[in-house]
Amino acid sequence: MNATIIRKPSVDHLMDAPLQQLVDELHVTLDESSITDAGFTGYAYVTRDEVVVALPPNRSEFEHDCMARYLIGTAFHVDGMPPLPGPWQISDMTADVNRAHGEQAAEVVRQAREGGVV
Repeated sequence: MNATIIRKPSVDHLMDAPLQQLVDELHVTLDESSITDAGFTGYAYVTRDEVVVALPPNRSEFEHDCMARYLIGTAFHVDGMPPLPGPWQISDMTADVNRAHGEQAAEVVRQAREGGVV
């Protein structure tokens, strides 16, 4: 596998580049979420190997573009991003996910030590 070095975009590039160009340059996967709740704005899932940005279907072009850029910027820790307009907000659930993974790992270790089935 060839490692691709990706440079963090500037806030100007994040906000001004055509969205598809940004996605291509940063090797981001834009996906459609199955979550359609009106209060859900999307999410970014970041692993060592990929960044996936999933957005709800049937939103305005403005909301789709704005949230995609903001989630990409958040995923790449872009400094100086402007605040989100209007009612939109981002919640960082990294600590919650890490805690849940830690609890799962602790349970697997406990079961293994007790001779349980894993």
